[in-house]
Amino acid sequence: MRTLFTGARAQRRVGLGVVAAALVALVVVLAGGDGDTGATSMWISLVSAFVSVCAFAADLLRGPADDRTGADRRRRAADELAEAVDTQWAGVARRRRLPDPEPLDVRWARVDPPLADHERNIGPGLPLPLPRDGSHGLARIVRTFRVRPSRRLVVLGAPGAGKTIFAVRFVLGMLAVRQRGERVPVLFSLASWDPRTVSPRDWLAERLAAEYRPLAAVRGERTLARELLDAGLVLPVLDGFDELPEEVRGTALVCLNAAMDERLPVVLTCRTEDWSSAVDGGDVLTSAEVVELLPLEFATARAYLEATARADASGATVWTQALGAPSAQLAEALSSPLMVALARTVYGDTSRAPDHLTDTERFPMAEDIEKHLLDAFVPAVFADGTWCPDKAHHWLRSLARDLPQHRSEPGGTWRLAWWELPAAMPRALRVIGPATTALAATVALLVPLAVYGGGAVANWDSPLSAVVNFAGILTGLCFGLALLPPDTAETPQGPRRLFHMALTMAAAATVIAVALGLCVPPLLGVRLGAVITPRPTWFLNGCCFGLILSMMFAVAGLPRRPLPLALPWAGGPGGLRAVRALGAVAVFAGLVIYGYAGEPVVSATCLVAGLFLFLAGARRGERAVAQYTGPAAVLRGFGEGLLRGFLACTLIGVCVSAVVGGITGAFAAYGIHSARPLPSGTVIDGWRLTETADGGRSVTSTKPQHVLLVERTALDRPFAVMKGARISWDRRIAEFDERVRIHRGRDGWVLDRPSGPAVRKDKPVDAHNLAVALPHRVEVWLVRRAVETVVLDAVLPLVAFGVLIGAIGGCASGVYEALNTPSDTIRAVGPQSALRTDRAATLARSAIAAVLAGGVCLLLISATSRGSTLGTMHTELWVPVGSSALALSAWGRLGTARIWLALTGRAPWRLMRFLDDAHRRGVLRQSGAHYEFRHLRLQQHLEAPVAAADTAPRSEPSPVP
Repeated sequence: MRTLFTGARAQRRVGLGVVAAALVALVVVLAGGDGDTGATSMWISLVSAFVSVCAFAADLLRGPADDRTGADRRRRAADELAEAVDTQWAGVARRRRLPDPEPLDVRWARVDPPLADHERNIGPGLPLPLPRDGSHGLARIVRTFRVRPSRRLVVLGAPGAGKTIFAVRFVLGMLAVRQRGERVPVLFSLASWDPRTVSPRDWLAERLAAEYRPLAAVRGERTLARELLDAGLVLPVLDGFDELPEEVRGTALVCLNAAMDERLPVVLTCRTEDWSSAVDGGDVLTSAEVVELLPLEFATARAYLEATARADASGATVWTQALGAPSAQLAEALSSPLMVALARTVYGDTSRAPDHLTDTERFPMAEDIEKHLLDAFVPAVFADGTWCPDKAHHWLRSLARDLPQHRSEPGGTWRLAWWELPAAMPRALRVIGPATTALAATVALLVPLAVYGGGAVANWDSPLSAVVNFAGILTGLCFGLALLPPDTAETPQGPRRLFHMALTMAAAATVIAVALGLCVPPLLGVRLGAVITPRPTWFLNGCCFGLILSMMFAVAGLPRRPLPLALPWAGGPGGLRAVRALGAVAVFAGLVIYGYAGEPVVSATCLVAGLFLFLAGARRGERAVAQYTGPAAVLRGFGEGLLRGFLACTLIGVCVSAVVGGITGAFAAYGIHSARPLPSGTVIDGWRLTETADGGRSVTSTKPQHVLLVERTALDRPFAVMKGARISWDRRIAEFDERVRIHRGRDGWVLDRPSGPAVRKDKPVDAHNLAVALPHRVEVWLVRRAVETVVLDAVLPLVAFGVLIGAIGGCASGVYEALNTPSDTIRAVGPQSALRTDRAATLARSAIAAVLAGGVCLLLISATSRGSTLGTMHTELWVPVGSSALALSAWGRLGTARIWLALTGRAPWRLMRFLDDAHRRGVLRQSGAHYEFRHLRLQQHLEAPVAAADTAPRSEPSPVP
């Protein structure tokens, strides 16, 4: 595989980029200098030294030139591939105990037309040898296959006849006699091929590159895997033709015949019945010899089981008595290699004896013996103590019977998709679970920012208020996630759905606005951030935030049932390097921002985002469903999503905010104008009411008030509060105990000291929180103004907040639209790989969305003011845009499902590890990103109804007397 900077083109680009960056840095420094020639010379020397060091490092990274020819390079790659394949399948053979002490040989028979091609097409040569007892016919078939002209073979058999084991042994047998530079047999599972969309050669090249990563290296326009295929250095062994959907098998045969030539031989396995139906509806595999695996003879099964069991001093084994006088049912059951393998596993423990298998009353039919072996297989496999055998059996039964599955056809192979596990939860938990996870991720970020972020978050006045606020966010998220996001990624996102979303948001906002109007009508006007807030308002505000986040995710197209994501940059040349470089730039920017600007929130976001991007760029990951289309397509998708998201989020946000502002403003206007008029000079609860000739109103305390003058980093002027007020601040400026006056100034409510000069002449003190704390009758008299003014004071700040919603939602929608690339689960390397890729893609996508949304917020703040709505509430929106989206991914939802399944006893806590262990033990197999049971009979037994399986006690093997 190529290293990071191999290739002259890449080296030139890196070198030019480094030099350009150094020159730009030099120009910036010189332009900002003060004419100091010494400093200028120093900077020129530093830049020159930096460029020299980079050139030296590039020369070291370039390494020696590769003067090998293309043919030599391909032959060497084929030899390395042969070693990797041999290591892989030799390990599988050891885990299946195939060479312990020797493999179980099976008999076969040649199959004639119509299931096979004409003899003249197959070509002259030695016919495939029929095996004889003890002849080890596989070695003979390997030698014969090597000299056959067509080198094409189809292996048929009934379920459990040993087709997959035959394919594994064939690969190892071919590798054993392979000479250096010859073609390499590679085993492929056909379940991951879709012949309607991908040609056989393209699919084989992709599978080679995915499973044997060094072959993904690109030379020119082809991967090394494609070069090996085109050069005839790969022998595909295609296992499980019957696992393709029935409707595409005919198409698959046509595609195979069109793609295969003398440079690409093939071996294919299939069930006899499925091959017959495929041939009837299509064609045979041209020039292919067809053989069918036959049932085992009892003598062969007996010899194998006796050889695999430990003998005592007399030479007898646990099988001697049972197989010495077998029943007809036992002999019939042991005619299948699958049942022989199960019997060896079940009775491999010498403390158990199979003598009871000859009991015809207990096992009146061969099917009863087979059910017994299937029932005892899973506990025997897990008998080493890593997992409780009975629990492992129960978990696998639950997986087979209760959890969401995909089947290629009715009654066909069971396929478990890990991203569908949330469907096993009750409907309510499918909403509450992701909402809770999203809230937990948001809390993990917002709480430290509120405490240590220097006023970046409008802090809660106490831990209780924070809990109440988060409870409201959870409520809003649950409501929004239940109604707003689309069901799947394929759900149309047209104007009709956006209109429905706007109506839903308006209805929910109306309920919240009425509650706000009844509890705390905005008598002084709406203000967001750094304001005394009653407890009920914290909850209602949280509901609003939860709804807004849900609306953003819905506009961005995040579905309720997400598919695993791919890394769109992993499929193109240089994509991984570009992402790693972008991550490094983000980390560097975070360090610079923290060092020079002292912005902890922005710098921490850049550092975390850069780390996520670098990790995502270090993983090649699974390929996307769509072919890689380059950075231009990603930027085009980002632009389209940004525009659509900005327009939709702004329109919905402004309209809904106007509804909330209008309703709460109407409650405030009613409360103000329904109060009884009071004359100027009236004293109420220690406050004197004063009205000037021009209608200006103010209130003055008749006794000293203990006032604190404080400030918050996010606000551009100090504000005053009564001592003991429930509100947070960053720094106390002053404290005084005297009479004060509150009146309305140009920028809002202002504090004066009648006994002396203004508290601060340069910055008027904000008295909004003092006015909020006034007695109700005094506050109502002070804020009296025209009805339309009261309503506008409530609507305009919320409309500005709606613009903020549009800006952040547009960024999120653009990122999610550009990076919403579903993974190709059919051609994935495995479930664990698809899960890790989805996790990397989710983290990268969330990080980019948070960084862009934060950047847009900073631009809006610089264009307005720090004390505005945008300057005090932005962090509470753009941070959750990244953190909450983690819970709405396939990876995040899986975490919720795993907790639920473990709590209900239907799966272990370490679910993915258990499934991987079951695969390693031979119970499950991998098909792309899905898990399947290795044997159809085992699957059918485990998914039997509860009445037929769980209520009856499981048959335990008899102990050795």
